[in-house]
Amino acid sequence: MIPPLIALFAWIPISLIIFWRRPVRQAILIDFIGGWAVLPSANFVPTAARFPYWILGNSLPSDYFFTKASMTALCAVLGVLLFDRRSLHRFRPSLWDLPMLAWCVVPLLSGIANELGIRSILRTEAYQLLAWGTPYVFGRIYFCNADALKLAARAFVIAGLAYIPICILEIFTGPQLYARLYGYEPYRWIGAPRYLGFRPIGLLEDGNQLGIWMATSALIAIWLWRRKLVAEIAGIPIAWAAMLLLAVTIACQSAGSIVLLLGLLPFLCFNQRSLVRALATMIVLGIVALMGLRLTNLVSLRSIVNHSAVARDAAYGLRDIGRGSFAWRLAQDEKNVGTALAKPILGYGGSNWWKGGTSRPWALWLLAFGMYGAVGLLALEGLQFAPLAIAMWSPSARSDVAGHDLRFALAVVILMSAIDNLLNGSMILPLLLLIGGIGNAIHIPGKREMDSDGSPLTEEIVPTR
Repeated sequence: MIPPLIALFAWIPISLIIFWRRPVRQAILIDFIGGWAVLPSANFVPTAARFPYWILGNSLPSDYFFTKASMTALCAVLGVLLFDRRSLHRFRPSLWDLPMLAWCVVPLLSGIANELGIRSILRTEAYQLLAWGTPYVFGRIYFCNADALKLAARAFVIAGLAYIPICILEIFTGPQLYARLYGYEPYRWIGAPRYLGFRPIGLLEDGNQLGIWMATSALIAIWLWRRKLVAEIAGIPIAWAAMLLLAVTIACQSAGSIVLLLGLLPFLCFNQRSLVRALATMIVLGIVALMGLRLTNLVSLRSIVNHSAVARDAAYGLRDIGRGSFAWRLAQDEKNVGTALAKPILGYGGSNWWKGGTSRPWALWLLAFGMYGAVGLLALEGLQFAPLAIAMWSPSARSDVAGHDLRFALAVVILMSAIDNLLNGSMILPLLLLIGGIGNAIHIPGKREMDSDGSPLTEEIVPTR
């Protein structure tokens, strides 16, 4: 086994070699997406507990500072500073950056409001800036046109294709790779047994995240195929790549990912813009309404099950077919809403705000609300919804004809992640490259932007050495 900290710090020289040898845009994609695919989540302290619920993923600051999220971001910063520093001058702030700015500043505000120690505040703030702010800013700088976004889309498809052998192996053997390579993984066997074999994890945080990883790749591949944007990826015809990824996503048996993938596929089939806008608006309003209902506790799942025979039979039916985790997740959130609402504006500032309960909230939105209050929740949701608004309503984004369709498809991928965060507590943070890239659409003046040396921003741009 490779000690996780050794693997994480070994990524620094590996990534710098990649930045030295490859074009900077490709190096950034390899660093963030490749690092997320192969690095350990963190140097977890082993525990004998069957269900170590207190261990969070990489999406929020926790007991572990050195994670794949913070280390890949640190490597990207070093690579850009060493090999392409001039490109940083291309960043132009806009109003669309306000959600990310608020999300990066709220740990500082929350820590001060809760009178946390300066060390704790700075540690949390630094993690938020690295894990979230860095990929977003690099997305704004390097993935701001159709060619760059197409390169990023191809990278996500390649990442899914690379995981196909891992998925097939672990469907039959169970989640083995992480344990054999890096050792302890807290959620290795949670929910692993399925109807056919096991749900794989690979080197990701849990089976739910792997399901979204594969669904993301499949959704992008299907769009590239349908729009005839690429002919092949990694030597595989795009039609075959799309079908393989769709089949393997279903075979992974992560129910939520399958439902989201199949449910969002129609977005890629409709050409009538008004219909697509209406559907997207309904989904966004539905997400907001669900969070509002959960926070107000106007609808209590436990109360409905206790007083309704139909709801009780449905709950028992889901449990009998092995799908009881859906109700369980909602129940865990419901138990902790009252604690979160005790500090509704800026939250508790810490990752263990549920304070000694027998479990914790499982949804990222509620974890964020408990840590950072309404300010943090609004920032997080604004960050996830902004790409959809830009892709569908921004006139300047639509003026970039070559990139508009691709921006819309990638915005749907981000919407899938936002819906998943209603039940799960992790997000694939390399998606922030896409969020930043789509956000830069408002600066497109109807032609390609230029690099710092005056050349067009395409995937062939090499770093200034």
